Amino acid sequence: MSGVTAIFQHWIDLAARPATDEQLAIIWPAWNALPLEMIPELKRRILTLDERNEYERDPEWLAAFHELRCRFACLPLDPHEFNQALNEAERWSKLALFYQTTLAHHIDLVTRQWSFADADAHAAGRIAIFRAVREIEMTHPGLIKSTSPKLADITYLDSRYTAYSKARQEALAALADILYKVPGVRTGKHLPPDEVALGVPHPPDDVPRYLYIARLNALGVCSLARLAEFMREDYPKLDRSQRQQFHRMKRKPRFGKEPYVALRVWLLDNRPIFEHEQFAWQWCDIHPVADEKGIKCPSTSLKQWAYLNRLRLRVRRGPATVDNVRIVRSKPLLSPAPVFGHVLKSAAV
Repeated sequence: MSGVTAIFQHWIDLAARPATDEQLAIIWPAWNALPLEMIPELKRRILTLDERNEYERDPEWLAAFHELRCRFACLPLDPHEFNQALNEAERWSKLALFYQTTLAHHIDLVTRQWSFADADAHAAGRIAIFRAVREIEMTHPGLIKSTSPKLADITYLDSRYTAYSKARQEALAALADILYKVPGVRTGKHLPPDEVALGVPHPPDDVPRYLYIARLNALGVCSLARLAEFMREDYPKLDRSQRQQFHRMKRKPRFGKEPYVALRVWLLDNRPIFEHEQFAWQWCDIHPVADEKGIKCPSTSLKQWAYLNRLRLRVRRGPATVDNVRIVRSKPLLSPAPVFGHVLKSAAV
């Protein structure tokens, strides 16, 4: 093996080493000395003196490094030796920054869309980080404010964010069942780009835009801005037959014989809470809470209904507990009833 090859192999071996808390303890002081609003990728470049980027000729960028160098003898960090640890620092900082921007600029959007309003332009990621942090503030007070988290803390935040993201995607997929399975909404043929619907849940490529908007509007999950834009820009271009189809679709919010679609969506969206070991939810706890929120439930056992409908929730088993403190404590973390629930209840089959 040549000397150059050996050097590259050494770098590869160093970069592959798992991160350690000791490495993070070295990184955090210098990392936190940089401006809070600075993006994590740029912080990494500064701490490793990575000049092979668009900032290499920026005097402010170099000045930031030299200022840090005077304060921290460990700089510059070896980009190979600290590769995995820097990845973890970036992961934490990105999630923390994502939460901060959500709280500062998008809280109204999150609050509105939490109940699936405006589902055509869904901020699923921001909803997930907002909910994950709310839970962590309850179960691990002070963790989210940490400026020097350990590997276990970073992994935990990421896992809860992932859990809420996955739950929202599963819930949106359940919502798609009532959006796109209604007779007549799909043409059965691939549509050109200027006619195909775009939005969330992602529609099939044979759903015309005008029927997609009509279906969203029928369930009350179309944003007012999107509906107004459609009526202004696209509706005048529809022919007589298409306009009739549009209005017929708007008048039929419900279809089929499944009266508990809103319940399915709500259960899936709250899976991270129902399955959380610290909260210890059981099926007998879930049913009355759904009733309180006005979500239509089967009159028989909710557990039995979930089993028959292949809805697998890993809730706590065993006899009902007398002490429901953890249930009461975690109830505020649950999402509200889906906005289309009352539409399904009141519409005729």
